[in-house]
Amino acid sequence: MKEELLEAIYGTVERLEQKVDELSASTKNAGAENVLASNDITKLDKSINAMFIKEEEVRDKISKLRDAIIVFADLIKVELGKNEQRSKFLVDAVKQMKQEHTVTSKALQDKLELMNKSPQKKVVTHHFEPTSKNVLLFIGGLALSLVISIWGNLTQWRDYQDWEEADLKYRALKMVLSTDDPNIHYIEKYFSICRDENVINNVRNRVAAYEDSVRHHIEMIQMAAIKDSIANSLFKEANEIKKKINKK
Repeated sequence: MKEELLEAIYGTVERLEQKVDELSASTKNAGAENVLASNDITKLDKSINAMFIKEEEVRDKISKLRDAIIVFADLIKVELGKNEQRSKFLVDAVKQMKQEHTVTSKALQDKLELMNKSPQKKVVTHHFEPTSKNVLLFIGGLALSLVISIWGNLTQWRDYQDWEEADLKYRALKMVLSTDDPNIHYIEKYFSICRDENVINNVRNRVAAYEDSVRHHIEMIQMAAIKDSIANSLFKEANEIKKKINKK
C-alpha cells in the first residue's frame, strides 16, 4: 500500500514537471511573436522576466517536494524495517510460548497417567442426623449439665453472700461494742488466735439453737396474730348474730 502511494506521488511530480516545461516553452514562443508584432520592448521584457521568475519558483517548489518525498520514503522504509523486526519478535515469542505450553501439557499428561495408575482411595463421608437418638441424648445431657452448673453457681453465690453478710455483722458488732467486751475477746481467741474446733462447734450449736428459738418465737407470734384475727372475726360474727336475734 505504501509503495503504491509513493509511485502515485512520483507520477504526480513528473506530470507537474512536464506541465512546467510546456508552460515555459509556450511563454518563450509567445514572447518571440510579441517581439515581432509589438514595438513595446519594455513590456515584453517585463512579462518574460516575470514568467521566468514564476518558472524558477515552481521548479524550487518541485525540488523541495521531491526532497520531502525522498525523506518520506526513507521514513517509510525505516518503519517497514521496524515492523519486520516486531513481527519477527512476535513470531519468536509465539514459538517460545508454544514450546512452553507443549512442555507443561506433557508434564500434566504424565501426572494424569501416574494418577490413573495409582490405586484409588475410598472417601468415607459421615452424615449428621439431628433427629437421631444419640444426638438427642447428647443435647439433653448438655442442657442438664448446664442447668446443674447454673444452679450450683447460684447456690454458691448465695452462700458467699450469706458469709459476707455474717462477716459484716460481726465487724459491725465489733465497731459498736467496747474493746474490752469479754464476748469479743472470747470469739477472737478461739476463732483466730488459739483456734479450737470444739469451742467453734459449741458456738455453732449455740448459735443454731438460738436461731431456732428465735424462728420458733417468730412463728408463734405469727400464729398468735392469725388466731387473734380469727377470734376477732368470730367475735364480730357472734355479735352480728346476737343483734339479728334481738331484732326478731
